[in-house]
Amino acid sequence: MSSRVVAVGVVSTIGALLVTFVVAGTIGSSRNAQSQRIENTAMVELLARAVSGGSLEPVSQYLGLLAAENQRAIVIIDGRSTTFGDPLRGQRHLYSVSVPIRGGSITVASPVDKTFDPPFEIVLLTLGVLLIVLGSVLVANRSVNRQTRRRVEDAVNAAERVSLGDFTARIGSGGPEPLVRLGSAFDAMASRLESIDREQREFLADLAHEIATPIQALSGYSQAVIDGTIPLETAQTAIESQTTRLSELLDELTQLRTLDDPGERKLSEIDLGELIRGLHVEFEPIATAAGIEMHYRGDHVSVLTEPKLVETVVRNFITNALRYTPRGERITLSCEVRDRAAVLSVADTGIGIATEHQQRIFDRFYRTTEARDRISGGTGLGLTIARRAARSLGGRIELESELGHGSDFRLVLPLH
Repeated sequence: MSSRVVAVGVVSTIGALLVTFVVAGTIGSSRNAQSQRIENTAMVELLARAVSGGSLEPVSQYLGLLAAENQRAIVIIDGRSTTFGDPLRGQRHLYSVSVPIRGGSITVASPVDKTFDPPFEIVLLTLGVLLIVLGSVLVANRSVNRQTRRRVEDAVNAAERVSLGDFTARIGSGGPEPLVRLGSAFDAMASRLESIDREQREFLADLAHEIATPIQALSGYSQAVIDGTIPLETAQTAIESQTTRLSELLDELTQLRTLDDPGERKLSEIDLGELIRGLHVEFEPIATAAGIEMHYRGDHVSVLTEPKLVETVVRNFITNALRYTPRGERITLSCEVRDRAAVLSVADTGIGIATEHQQRIFDRFYRTTEARDRISGGTGLGLTIARRAARSLGGRIELESELGHGSDFRLVLPLH
């Protein structure tokens, strides 16, 4: 890059100097022609005054001047022609000036000066300016190259740090415009990697905590049975509950892994209304046993989609509603077409969700009330799985909730 800039600067300087030389030479030639015209005019006027008396004798005193200026004078009086000065033989191009006198005329001629004579001071001044410009270009190029090298080294160092797992590395802004874009793109990537790394660390920490809770309970009850401090019948229910909790956690982790790497999609056309009706039939006895009314209303809506993922989302909605709807309240399942999209809804009249929690409840292991969720058996992954599944389906999840008045979870799917 540097050698190319230097080469371009030198060539540009030489080219500009040549152009200046040609222009200045043209100006010089024009100046010479003007001087020649002035000299010839002055000489012819001088000779006209000298022969004004009718005698040619005074002309002889100007012969040296005519020879010095390479001029020829032709005096015509009463039809007789007399030549003074340089005869100018062999000259094809002459510049002549004539004036009339009494009884004839006087003509002074000299060869046309075609010498290419650029003014030296103009050429010298132009050369100085061009050298200053060239020097400025070289200094600026060196400064840019130094800054570019420094920014490239920063980028290399940052990339090496990221490759070693330090996602806090940043290039920052500054430098030439392409490097500014590179720095912005790299910093955005590093920020994203840092966020992903932080989420993974938090997930692993939460997962370890979630696994540790039932394992500690199983270990405690098992040791108590071995020590004989509690009867086997008392510990059996708790052991079965914690074992079921571990099994559910492993199943949901498997679902998350599958959603992260879905592979080939298996699409089929299903009636969403029939799917909702089937889930109502399945969960209504559970709701009734919990003292909760469960209602169903739905249209027949055919959609080409992945039935298993749709069912996964709605099942998580229903399970969540059963967990947070008190006895004597109501859950309603519905299916309808709204704004050219299929909408599957699970609405309850339960405890509701505070506004500050409505987005975070879809995060892994997030709980609005941790103790209540643990007692009810939730893993904290259900809504995370639901959101991942909705995105995989090309749809979205909508939530309307008011604390103390219930929640409405909706899966919105495109019809086409």
